[in-house]
Amino acid sequence: MANVHGGEMTARVLEEAGVREIFTLHGGHIDPFLEACDRRGFRIVDTRHEQAAAHMADGWARTTGRLGVCVVTAGPGITDAVTGVANAYMDCVPMLVIAGRSPLRDDDTLPLQGFPQLEMMRPITKWARCVVHPERIPEYVAMAIREATTGRPGPVYLELPIDVLFAPRPEDSIAWPESFRPQHAPAAAGAAVDAVLDLLERAERPAILAGGGVWFSGGAEALRVFAETTSVPVFMNAKARGAVPEDGPLGFGGFALLASPALREGAGVPDVVLLLGARLGLFTGGRRSSAVPPDAKVIQVDIEGEEIGRNRTVDLGIVADCAEFLAQLNERAAGRRWPERSAWLDALALRARRRPSSSRRRSKAIARPCTHSAWRTSSRSSSGRMTSSWPTAAKRRAGSPTPCGCGGLVDSSPTATWDAWAWDSRLRPRRSSPTRKRASSWSRGTAPWG
Repeated sequence: MANVHGGEMTARVLEEAGVREIFTLHGGHIDPFLEACDRRGFRIVDTRHEQAAAHMADGWARTTGRLGVCVVTAGPGITDAVTGVANAYMDCVPMLVIAGRSPLRDDDTLPLQGFPQLEMMRPITKWARCVVHPERIPEYVAMAIREATTGRPGPVYLELPIDVLFAPRPEDSIAWPESFRPQHAPAAAGAAVDAVLDLLERAERPAILAGGGVWFSGGAEALRVFAETTSVPVFMNAKARGAVPEDGPLGFGGFALLASPALREGAGVPDVVLLLGARLGLFTGGRRSSAVPPDAKVIQVDIEGEEIGRNRTVDLGIVADCAEFLAQLNERAAGRRWPERSAWLDALALRARRRPSSSRRRSKAIARPCTHSAWRTSSRSSSGRMTSSWPTAAKRRAGSPTPCGCGGLVDSSPTATWDAWAWDSRLRPRRSSPTRKRASSWSRGTAPWG
């Protein structure tokens, strides 16, 4: 039977768990692993700084809802990744950080890039371990994946000393993991589900506030179905944006609209709020100016019981996986007669349209129909310098030609006198060439497309 080393073991387990992307910066301490990933056809994103690798893994997890994997070398490799890991920790993002380490046999001999990495990573990770026996690498990789993705998600840290990573072991002596996650997530009691549906059915102005618990549990589609069945509007924080389409009648973007004075004075505020995997803290307005009205009945569903009732008393707290809970809601909601809520939805839509329009949002609305990559909304001036505000990024009179032929602004009102088309000078060639001549024509608004 052939031998396998620690790098091959690590890559094989990650492949079995469905990981295909690795964000890294090459270093000698992690060579065996990167070589194994290359042989297995992983997409290896090699950055120029470990900080970028950590933030990329964090961003990948936020965007896809899947585990982000960052692999860095020992010493400065892991210290450079700290900010990205801490960011994932604060936002409960599932992320696996694998780092090299100086050889175990060289402990206390002042080895290359040897310092207490594990102690540094423990305060900013959900789980942190160092593997000291090569044959246990598959076990620990599976354990790390399970810790990162179950319960409340978060970053985990796995340290692989270089002598452990290079050590060969007979393949038939390795215990390969067969599963990486529990088959069933925690669900709510039937009585709790019925109580939630009763409160929402009786409400005049219900609202759902969805957070990362919906996105990372895979509950986005179930949330959309429930909103459509019950006609309850959905507000989403940054970790759940897109779960319910915001160009439809039920998706209303972030939580800020609920805290706006215009809504409180006009349409009224929600009388029942269902918090789904969203923590109550600064980004829901804090304790004094919360987006959740003080008189509203609050239902809070979270995978972690310690979050129930943080910063305010809730009327009904439920510890459950958000996707499982939404599946239960959909199963029982289908047999009920839900009230018609067009007046509440229309009032919210009216207030949402009246929100102050930032020049950034306006410029993106203008850019939406334009496809050429040379034009972009940017906070840089035509000289490439950072500008102090979007209006000064690129000033153009209303109705003047734009590179795509859309005629500039959609209207010429005083509040819409800026076209934020900005030529990105980084795309301009530095030497005289036919390409540069074309670039000059584009910057004058005479580009050959439209």
